[in-house]
Amino acid sequence: MCNFARMKRKIQTITTLIIAAITLCGTPLKTQAAEAARQVFWTDGNSQVSYSVNAKTSDVVKIALQLFAHDMQTITGRAAKEKANAPLQIFQMDQLSNKEFAILEKYNLPIHHFITKKESFYIVTRNGKLIVVGSDARGTAYGILELSRMAGVSPWTDWNDSKPHKQSTIGTQQGYESLQIPDTEYRGLALNSSRWMSSRNFSSIARLMLRLRANTLWQESSHHEVLYDKAVTDSFDIIIGSGQKVLQAQGKKHKKHKHTISDIKILWSNPQLWLRSSAPGVIVQEMSTKHEACIANVYDPKSAAYQLQLVMDMAWNRKSVSASTLTKHLQSWLSSQLGSNLGRHLLPIMKEYYRLTSIRQPEYMIMPFGNMEFHSGEFGNELERYLYAYDQLKAKVTGIERSVPNELSDTYFQLVKYPVFSAALIAEKELEAQEARHIARPGLFDKDDEAKAAAALSLDAYQQLKALVQHYCSIGKGKWRNIIDPNDGALQMPQLPGRLSNEQISQYKQEAFDRETDLRPLRAMSNDIIAKNAYEWNSTSDKQPATLLPLSGHSNQCVLLPKESTLHYTFSILKGGDARFTLASLPDYAGNKGNQQVSIRIDQGEPVVISLHDDYNSSLWKSDIWRGQTLKSIFITLEKGDHTIDITALDDSVILDQWVLDFDVDREYYAIPTVNKMEVLGIRNFSPSSFTLCLSVF
Repeated sequence: MCNFARMKRKIQTITTLIIAAITLCGTPLKTQAAEAARQVFWTDGNSQVSYSVNAKTSDVVKIALQLFAHDMQTITGRAAKEKANAPLQIFQMDQLSNKEFAILEKYNLPIHHFITKKESFYIVTRNGKLIVVGSDARGTAYGILELSRMAGVSPWTDWNDSKPHKQSTIGTQQGYESLQIPDTEYRGLALNSSRWMSSRNFSSIARLMLRLRANTLWQESSHHEVLYDKAVTDSFDIIIGSGQKVLQAQGKKHKKHKHTISDIKILWSNPQLWLRSSAPGVIVQEMSTKHEACIANVYDPKSAAYQLQLVMDMAWNRKSVSASTLTKHLQSWLSSQLGSNLGRHLLPIMKEYYRLTSIRQPEYMIMPFGNMEFHSGEFGNELERYLYAYDQLKAKVTGIERSVPNELSDTYFQLVKYPVFSAALIAEKELEAQEARHIARPGLFDKDDEAKAAAALSLDAYQQLKALVQHYCSIGKGKWRNIIDPNDGALQMPQLPGRLSNEQISQYKQEAFDRETDLRPLRAMSNDIIAKNAYEWNSTSDKQPATLLPLSGHSNQCVLLPKESTLHYTFSILKGGDARFTLASLPDYAGNKGNQQVSIRIDQGEPVVISLHDDYNSSLWKSDIWRGQTLKSIFITLEKGDHTIDITALDDSVILDQWVLDFDVDREYYAIPTVNKMEVLGIRNFSPSSFTLCLSVF
């Protein structure tokens, strides 16, 4: 008995140690097995991904299956293949035989929710299978490529040279379910007046459209139809749109019919606007209402990659992105291209990039848009301070670049370095040229060292810009050689009052303004000027709450103010006098938001009503677009002491950016010198509470 007791205790001890060891090593084996059991494996690492599909499918479904097979090749090392009774079961409902439909019915799916919905799909786990059901051809194709997204393949993989994460096993949790029905019937691209209007590009464009769930190619007029590759558009089931009509396939015989639509949203139809330059917050606001058609007017898809992704995501499901989730959407997109670690570190970089480009888009830096009037004499040289912010941003981009894996270096250059550096260099090229023109006296450029120093910085930036473009054209053995338009005005030689040799550029560049050491410290100037970002309100009315709109405006966070709602601000001045009050709002890009009236009430005085509206396509409206703000001013007189300002929206769609109260009514400067609480890069980290004014926007 004693021996038995000792043996029992020994066995108990060993058992306890084994259990402890299993627990210490991670999830207990039983739990691991349970977790695995809750997965529907596409591949367990021992076999390639396989799928079953109904016997008769449309061309676009076959194309989607080819793309999916290639995606699996990239991820697992082996292409997906068709196989009977595979883990992935795919059904195109409008092409099912009676026998195939009976098989589908056994899975007890809520088919009635989407069988009549165009281009819809349903993905669910059932009986150890992952089921994909499309209501029609394109719905099935979208469902198949949703599998690629679930596996970590970005729609932009081919276009941005991004590399999906390698995986030996792929699985989906039991209980997974996704029903997707498009909000917008016609979702597409307009490539008018673009170098992409070429038949040799259509196959690549069509594949991208399929991955983005876009279904329409828009054209300015019917004569552009001859430029489209009919074989490609037919095989991809692409709809051709023009004016207010679309030409699309009808029925199993693939006959074409024309359909008239009236509710069309085009971003942007005006030649003053480019989707690639649009701040994401502006796009979210424009896409927040439902339309029958949403069309992205792009010069080329690659330069507007994120903006196009955002438009198509919201065209598919306009609630997928909102003002509150936009930043998360941007980070998710960056992570999908460059990995989660880089995506996390790049988010503040891109936020700052959108802030600086919202102050002045690169496209609007050049003639004929005129001088930007960044003033070298105000606020410690606002011109150089703006360029210094770009210098700091470039340094951040270069610092992160050192940790980018070699296989992602091209992707990083295309998505991050090129946009940031090209915007910075265009700004430097044009603003220093502006400064040289301002300084130089007629006919005396050769004798003006200060003007030559500014010109040297401009020309040096131009040379760097050319080298940057040349590198872009060399990526992937020149496959993106034609992606940069050589006639792009922003890339052209700056307009200078004279010429400099390369030797002179090197010489005078050393004598130029040194932003690192020559910028004067920012100072509070409470007696001269009071300036605030709109989001810095002290209180709001009890009406509908204001909405913060990130990645928009000079402040990088505009305020959408509902009708009859009020923003309340308080401030103090040390000396009274006459002042100019200027309110900056987001321009009415689409030209359809009416008067956008607001009332401004200072202290307990009578409210002053102003309209933020400028007539669409007028010279004032164009100036608003170039500047990224609509400015409206009133003149007032104030005594020293404490004061209040109440701004009330009298119409819907009022989006406020900043305001300024300037006691030097004749002062000239380009940007409202507001404190920027949104600073996340440490470029100029000033606390808003420390200053009445601080030009940390630069």
